[in-house]
This record gives sequence, C-alpha cells and structure tokens, in this order.
Amino acid sequence: MHDVALGPYLLHEPIGRGASGVVWRAVHASQGLAVAVKVLQGAGARALGAEEAVRAEVETVAALSHPGIVLLFDQGEVNAATAAASRGALEAGQPYLAMELCSGGSLAQLGPDFGWREVAATVRGLLDALAHAHARGVVHRDLKPSNVLVAGPEDLRPGLKLTDFGVAWSLGDRRVRSVTGTPRYMAPEQFRGDARDLGAWTDLYALGCMI
Repeated sequence: MHDVALGPYLLHEPIGRGASGVVWRAVHASQGLAVAVKVLQGAGARALGAEEAVRAEVETVAALSHPGIVLLFDQGEVNAATAAASRGALEAGQPYLAMELCSGGSLAQLGPDFGWREVAATVRGLLDALAHAHARGVVHRDLKPSNVLVAGPEDLRPGLKLTDFGVAWSLGDRRVRSVTGTPRYMAPEQFRGDARDLGAWTDLYALGCMI
C-alpha cells in the first residue's frame, strides 16, 4: 500500500493488529522521527466517548516520565480525506494515538524461551515502571505480555516499555467502575468491579500471573 498522510504523519505499513485497533509503522513527515500510530477500529472506535478516552490516555501518560513507559506524542482523528486516500484501510472518525516506535514487538510475540536472567531483568524493569506510575496515583489495570513492548537498539529509547493505559485508573477516584481488564491477569478485586479495593497490588497480581 502507498503511504497515507494522517495528520503530521505518513503511515507506511501495519505492524500489529489487536481487538481494539491496528498499529502502523509511520514517520513524522517534517521531523523524520519514526513512530507507531495506533488507529482504533471496530466497536472500540465507534463507542461513545472513544475520542475522549484516547485523550484521557494521552493525558495520563503525559503525567508519567520513565524509560520503561512508552512515550505518547499525539492524538487525533482520521478525517474524510485520509480515509479516502487509504483505499478502505481507514475510516473517517477513527481515533488514533501516535507513540514511540518499538520495533521488537511485544513480550507476547517473543514466546516462552526466557532464561532466569531474562525473567529477572524483565521483572525488575516492570516493577520500576509500575512503581513510577503508582507513586503518581496511576494503576494500569491491564498488565499482560502484549502490553509490554520491546524497543530495539535502533529505536529512540531501547528496552522494555509498558504501554496501553487505556483503562488506567487514578487512585484518587473511588467511583465504582464496570469490570474491565484481561481475565487471565485480573486480580479478584477487578472481577468485583469495586474501585475501593483497587490499588498498586492489582497490578502486582497481574505481574505475578505474567511471571
């Protein structure tokens, strides 16, 4: 497919697909910076308040500054001209996020062939990133291998990056929310849907499942 202009970015090719959207390899047209652009699709893109949810994720991650947490650069919405130029790959109104490119994929794609040293280094890195987020009142709530990206030596910031803060929760918010997360990694309090029981331990439970 030919390159498609989306805001200040040129989309090159899809590099990942999930239930909520497609991730594209892209470049900032004027700065030449390689980025990843996640475009929400399906029910996630059509949901009421989807654009506000994307903006909230950007604001959440903007308050965090840690080498183990992915950088988000921008957010926006696919316009009609971009949708037409994409020849059906994009639809008008789809929200998108632009973030640092992690060319190594995710932990889920690396498979189970980890030795103890690799496991220990991975866990230490994730604990450090989570400690940074928790100290600033942010609970991730969806920690799993596919939400840990791997930036290669040629990328902007090599190493593991915690990503997808779309369902992150503030420790100062005690309202009861709907049940959300990935069941295989969810702590009991997430299944109950009671915000009063959520905390740093909720993410640590998920990390234990990952280990």
